[in-house]
Amino acid sequence: MRHFIRTRLADDVCEIANLNYWAYWLGEVTEPQTSDLFMVNLTSKTWRGTQLLRHLASKLHAGNPYVDVVVHSLWALVMLRPSAVEQGMEEALEGEAGRALDEDGLSQQSRRELEAVVYALRMIRRG
Repeated sequence: MRHFIRTRLADDVCEIANLNYWAYWLGEVTEPQTSDLFMVNLTSKTWRGTQLLRHLASKLHAGNPYVDVVVHSLWALVMLRPSAVEQGMEEALEGEAGRALDEDGLSQQSRRELEAVVYALRMIRRG
Protein backbone atom coordinates (compact mmCIF):
# COMPACT_ATOMS: atom_id res chain seq x y z
CA MET A 1 0.00 0.00 0.00
CA ARG A 2 2.73 2.45 0.92
CA HIS A 3 4.45 1.96 -2.44
CA PHE A 4 1.13 2.41 -4.24
CA ILE A 5 0.43 5.66 -2.39
CA ARG A 6 3.91 7.02 -3.15
CA THR A 7 3.93 6.06 -6.82
CA ARG A 8 0.29 5.97 -7.98
CA LEU A 9 -1.31 8.78 -6.00
CA ALA A 10 1.46 11.16 -6.91
CA ASP A 11 -0.41 14.09 -8.47
CA ASP A 12 -3.70 15.96 -8.22
CA VAL A 13 -5.33 14.03 -11.09
CA CYS A 14 -4.68 10.71 -9.33
CA GLU A 15 -5.77 12.14 -5.97
CA ILE A 16 -9.03 13.38 -7.49
CA ALA A 17 -9.62 10.04 -9.22
CA ASN A 18 -9.10 8.25 -5.90
CA LEU A 19 -11.54 10.54 -4.09
CA ASN A 20 -14.11 10.30 -6.89
CA TYR A 21 -13.90 6.49 -6.74
CA TRP A 22 -14.38 6.51 -2.94
CA ALA A 23 -17.35 8.87 -3.26
CA TYR A 24 -18.93 6.68 -5.93
CA TRP A 25 -18.30 3.47 -3.98
CA LEU A 26 -19.92 4.98 -0.86
CA GLY A 27 -22.94 6.24 -2.80
CA GLU A 28 -22.18 9.92 -2.45
CA VAL A 29 -22.10 10.11 -6.26
CA THR A 30 -25.68 9.13 -6.97
CA GLU A 31 -25.70 9.09 -10.76
CA PRO A 32 -24.81 5.73 -12.36
CA GLN A 33 -21.49 5.83 -14.20
CA THR A 34 -21.11 3.86 -17.41
CA SER A 35 -17.30 3.97 -17.57
CA ASP A 36 -14.39 4.55 -15.27
CA LEU A 37 -13.74 7.95 -16.87
CA PHE A 38 -15.92 9.46 -14.15
CA MET A 39 -12.97 9.15 -11.79
CA VAL A 40 -11.10 11.93 -13.58
CA ASN A 41 -14.09 13.79 -15.00
CA LEU A 42 -16.35 14.42 -12.01
CA THR A 43 -16.38 18.01 -10.89
CA SER A 44 -16.39 19.16 -7.31
CA LYS A 45 -20.07 20.05 -7.66
CA THR A 46 -21.06 16.41 -8.22
CA TRP A 47 -20.57 15.33 -4.60
CA ARG A 48 -19.92 17.08 -1.28
CA GLY A 49 -17.47 14.80 0.56
CA THR A 50 -19.06 14.81 4.00
CA GLN A 51 -20.15 11.17 3.80
CA LEU A 52 -16.69 10.19 2.57
CA LEU A 53 -15.07 12.15 5.40
CA ARG A 54 -17.18 10.36 8.00
CA HIS A 55 -16.42 6.97 6.46
CA LEU A 56 -12.69 7.57 6.38
CA ALA A 57 -12.71 8.87 9.96
CA SER A 58 -14.45 5.68 11.10
CA LYS A 59 -11.62 3.58 9.59
CA LEU A 60 -8.86 5.66 11.15
CA HIS A 61 -7.08 3.20 13.43
CA ALA A 62 -3.73 1.46 13.21
CA GLY A 63 -5.35 -1.99 13.34
CA ASN A 64 -6.96 -1.39 9.96
CA PRO A 65 -4.73 -3.10 7.36
CA TYR A 66 -5.59 -0.30 4.91
CA VAL A 67 -4.95 2.55 7.34
CA ASP A 68 -2.27 4.12 5.13
CA VAL A 69 -4.64 4.54 2.18
CA VAL A 70 -7.40 5.71 4.54
CA VAL A 71 -5.10 8.36 6.02
CA HIS A 72 -3.85 9.42 2.61
CA SER A 73 -7.39 9.69 1.23
CA LEU A 74 -8.51 11.65 4.29
CA TRP A 75 -5.53 13.97 3.89
CA ALA A 76 -6.28 14.48 0.17
CA LEU A 77 -9.97 15.12 0.88
CA VAL A 78 -9.27 17.76 3.53
CA MET A 79 -6.58 19.42 1.41
CA LEU A 80 -8.46 19.38 -1.91
CA ARG A 81 -11.99 19.82 -0.58
CA PRO A 82 -11.98 21.51 2.84
CA SER A 83 -15.70 22.23 2.39
CA ALA A 84 -16.28 18.52 3.15
CA VAL A 85 -15.58 19.37 6.78
CA GLU A 86 -18.95 20.61 7.97
CA GLN A 87 -19.08 23.08 10.80
CA GLY A 88 -18.85 21.21 14.07
CA MET A 89 -17.08 18.16 12.61
CA GLU A 90 -13.59 19.55 13.15
CA GLU A 91 -13.26 18.67 16.83
CA ALA A 92 -14.49 15.07 16.44
CA LEU A 93 -12.25 14.48 13.42
CA GLU A 94 -9.30 16.04 15.22
CA GLY A 95 -9.96 13.65 18.12
CA GLU A 96 -10.02 10.63 15.79
CA ALA A 97 -6.79 11.75 14.16
CA GLY A 98 -5.18 12.31 17.56
CA ARG A 99 -6.15 8.81 18.72
CA ALA A 100 -4.67 7.31 15.56
CA LEU A 101 -1.46 9.30 16.05
CA ASP A 102 -1.18 7.89 19.58
CA GLU A 103 -1.26 4.30 18.24
CA ASP A 104 1.70 2.29 17.04
CA GLY A 105 1.70 0.99 13.50
CA LEU A 106 1.27 4.12 11.40
CA SER A 107 3.87 4.79 8.74
CA GLN A 108 5.88 8.00 8.87
CA GLN A 109 3.99 9.27 5.83
CA SER A 110 0.65 8.58 7.52
CA ARG A 111 1.84 10.39 10.63
CA ARG A 112 2.88 13.44 8.58
CA GLU A 113 -0.41 13.45 6.69
CA LEU A 114 -2.49 13.10 9.86
CA GLU A 115 -0.55 15.93 11.48
CA ALA A 116 -1.30 18.05 8.40
CA VAL A 117 -5.00 17.14 8.69
CA VAL A 118 -5.03 18.18 12.36
CA TYR A 119 -3.40 21.49 11.45
CA ALA A 120 -5.87 22.08 8.59
CA LEU A 121 -8.80 21.31 10.90
CA ARG A 122 -7.55 23.90 13.37
CA MET A 123 -7.31 26.46 10.57
CA ILE A 124 -10.81 25.58 9.34
CA ARG A 125 -12.20 25.94 12.86
CA ARG A 126 -10.59 29.37 13.24
CA GLY A 127 -12.30 30.30 10.02
